[in-house]
Amino acid sequence: MPPRALILASLLVLGACAQQQRVDPQAVLEEVLASYRTSLAGLQPTAAPAMPRPQATPGTVSQLLGQSPDALRRWLGEPRLRRREGAAQIWLYQTPFCHLDVVLDRDDAPSSPLRVSYAAARSSGTDRQTEASCLQELQRGAGSTRSDLASLPGAG
Repeated sequence: MPPRALILASLLVLGACAQQQRVDPQAVLEEVLASYRTSLAGLQPTAAPAMPRPQATPGTVSQLLGQSPDALRRWLGEPRLRRREGAAQIWLYQTPFCHLDVVLDRDDAPSSPLRVSYAAARSSGTDRQTEASCLQELQRGAGSTRSDLASLPGAG
């Protein structure tokens, strides 16, 4: 095969591969914006921090802001990792396809309770995932862990 024909054939194969992975840029931008809204919400000052009541199942990580460690455990179970940073705690929840980073810290008073001040969900691996689907996945994992623990001898 002459060199020109080989180059042309290579370009056609590459062009066919590129067409198979066509992504809607609008959908990608909307997904990115939805995932980062929580980070922006956490940076906004609030007049008087009202403590949100725990909901049955949070649909966004912004609903985790202001929640207690007990509320997190009810929704998501125990974190995979927990680390102290001064008076704050950093918790990591993890499934095979997503991670949730949570920072719990106190208000200015040393005796104030720990509350979620930052939360961010991110996908792991190559699949894209929204924060809502990540939270659902974590909640399913927490539910199965709780039911597994309840079925152990002596539990209850």
